[in-house]
Amino acid sequence: MEKILEVKNVTKKYQSKEEEILAIKNVSFKIEKGEFVSIIGPSRVW
Repeated sequence: MEKILEVKNVTKKYQSKEEEILAIKNVSFKIEKGEFVSIIGPSRVW
């Protein structure tokens, strides 16, 4: 298949008023033509 996107070692943090929240850490993946990809998780860290 044809690769249309490649993501390597992505980390995403959010800053709230009280703390920094690590949403994802060192995520890597490839998306090929015709694929549908989503990243889901909790909307809040308790």
